[in-house]
Amino acid sequence: MNEVIVINGQNVEFEVADSGVFATSLSVSRVFEKQHQHILAKIAEFPDDVFRASNFRLTERTAKFGVAVRSEPYYKITRDGFSLLVMGFTGEKAYRWKIEFINAFNKMEAMIKSGGIANNKFTEILTALSEKSSEADEFKQKYYESLERENALLRQKLDLRPELVKKSSRLSKDERDEIIKLYKSGLSQAEICRKVERSDTAVRNAIRSAL
Repeated sequence: MNEVIVINGQNVEFEVADSGVFATSLSVSRVFEKQHQHILAKIAEFPDDVFRASNFRLTERTAKFGVAVRSEPYYKITRDGFSLLVMGFTGEKAYRWKIEFINAFNKMEAMIKSGGIANNKFTEILTALSEKSSEADEFKQKYYESLERENALLRQKLDLRPELVKKSSRLSKDERDEIIKLYKSGLSQAEICRKVERSDTAVRNAIRSAL
């Protein structure tokens, strides 16, 4: 989950990941009015140890620089990483912005402890499932409407050709007896089909059952 908090007129995005809260070196550069490349250089001066690996996570984004589009590296920074990074930033404005960043980290961490973020995530999941359910209901409705149209066409055809209804229904006992009688009299299967107005399959099955 991400939360945007305005600091020094800048939208600062705080991300919750791995039960931790992260800001970015891009946000730090904008709020403290410093060039991002200088922020990256400052982070590069820190020892390459466990603390740096845990609190400064290198990533990149695709951004437009003039007419060119290229990848730009930046860091996701924890509260501890932020505190180390801005330690040397001095002045009244820098002090105020540090406090606002720390308050924002506190707010996000409090939300994690209270379960507020988990609840928000659960709400997002429920919303997504609801949208999927609506899509499924819409698909089923269209499918049923399509079946109904096909059934209507079939009923229309049967109304125009009632003999199809007879051919599609099961044989009665009298019909089976009549088929067997005609067969024993020497008529061919094709002749029996024409006489009783039944399908070849129905006549053949009736004959086989009597053999």
